[in-house]
Amino acid sequence: MKKTFFAFLLLVVSSTLLFPFSALAQDPVEDKIELSRQGGTTRIASADRMFSMQAVSVEPEVEAYNYRNVVTISVQNYRGSALVEIIGNKGAKQTFFEVYDMGFEAVNLNGLPAGEYTIRITLGSDVFTGTFNKGQHGRR
Repeated sequence: MKKTFFAFLLLVVSSTLLFPFSALAQDPVEDKIELSRQGGTTRIASADRMFSMQAVSVEPEVEAYNYRNVVTISVQNYRGSALVEIIGNKGAKQTFFEVYDMGFEAVNLNGLPAGEYTIRITLGSDVFTGTFNKGQHGRR
């Protein structure tokens, strides 16, 4: 009985001590950069079948995340070049990557000072913009 009570007490104390550390872990949803679409048109993607052809309206899907000095961009339902611009008062970065139905790019923010930045992702005539904060040494 004493061993069971001691084991239970040890479990409660250890979980109480570890809970604050797990609460400090950041939720990845908090790192998501909210993007808004500025203009553009709906693209038509055609799919060839054996004897028929279908036209489907396809909207590009773009997501961006800011995590520890790196901005990651995910693009789906698009083919072509994607231009990424990160612009702030104290610096800027620019890169592009090719997307074949889906693509992924990681932009390292080393060299940019802490502050608020605007991200602009251009896919053909579609432009997606959002803002995020870069903290000192990758912290928010």
